Amino acid sequence: MIRAVNVSKVFHGSFVVVDVNLDIYDNERIGIIGVHNSGKTVLLQMLAGDMKPTKGKVYLEDKRKIAYIPQVPKFIPTLSVKDVIGYVNKEYRYLDLVGLDGSKKVKNLSLDEKKRLSLALSLPFSPNHLIVDDLSQISFLTRDLIRRFKGCVVIAHHNLKDIWDLIDRVVILSKGRVVFDGPKDKLLYKVIRFENNEVWESKDDNSIESELDKRGTKYEIVEVTPDETFLHFYAGI
Repeated sequence: MIRAVNVSKVFHGSFVVVDVNLDIYDNERIGIIGVHNSGKTVLLQMLAGDMKPTKGKVYLEDKRKIAYIPQVPKFIPTLSVKDVIGYVNKEYRYLDLVGLDGSKKVKNLSLDEKKRLSLALSLPFSPNHLIVDDLSQISFLTRDLIRRFKGCVVIAHHNLKDIWDLIDRVVILSKGRVVFDGPKDKLLYKVIRFENNEVWESKDDNSIESELDKRGTKYEIVEVTPDETFLHFYAGI
């Protein structure tokens, strides 16, 4: 389990993360969603134990059991993949699992391959938490590795569409604060349009339609995506 209690982070006098409280349990699949500069990367670094909060506390059972894949993994560019593995733990067998060529130089790796190299470095410790910052430009192989990971997965990303099939719970950040935390199905909405009005309603709620039916008012139901719900209700809070 990872627990964040009243966690805040300040850079240059400004709050980047503000009073975040989170309980992350084993085997959960969580998406941390927010627009640019919402605090996602900083929060992930604190949850992974790579950065200390300015205020509050992050409780980790064992940092070695957390596989953290940063937004842009950094390795010495002149080293080969095998050199990097040899320098850290000499567990070369994991290269095949993550689909990497040990002879390839770091400077020639794609961003996706660097993320897989980060994962390969953590696997010998049998991590029970996988924390991934940003899923842009990743391959089907990387998605499959995340899907098959046996343990808790936390993914920070800027939209829900790209990670919807990988998560069950959504945490939305806006200006460093948690403004939504719940099952992803709670972000399924529809829009009811009638008489020049537009009303948002939860997908499993039919109360507006029932009332309009009683009144004999014509209406149109428009399906919206979870990302449209995120932007409509939460992105600008």
